[in-house]
Amino acid sequence: MLKSFLTLIIFLYGFSLFSQKYPEVVLPGESKTVQPIADTLWILKDSQLKKAIISAKKLQIEEEISADLRKKVELMQEKDLVKDSLVIDYKKDRDYYMNNWKNCTNDVELLIKKQKRQKLYTRLSLVGVVIAFIAGILIGK
Repeated sequence: MLKSFLTLIIFLYGFSLFSQKYPEVVLPGESKTVQPIADTLWILKDSQLKKAIISAKKLQIEEEISADLRKKVELMQEKDLVKDSLVIDYKKDRDYYMNNWKNCTNDVELLIKKQKRQKLYTRLSLVGVVIAFIAGILIGK
């Protein structure tokens, strides 16, 4: 166990010695040789480096804002789906009540016609009773 642990530590230490550490700082007046096969060399002034760092931070902030806005858009779309389903339910309810209203209106119109007819029959019967009473009095004399 101890042997495998030591082997692992030696392997990691050796790997860290041979691996390139980035970013490498080359100060003014120093020189550095880079193999063009494995690496790309960027030379920046301090002001350019500061601008790059600021741009990277701004990009990170903008990406966070963009992620938040995407979440809000998804939430709004979910709310729209809920509201659309409510609209469908409300339309069904509206149609139900409109049909009931039309049926009630038709029933009321039918009842008004029946009431007018009944009023006519009542008046005719009253006139008939009066005529019969007068005729009975005239015939009885």
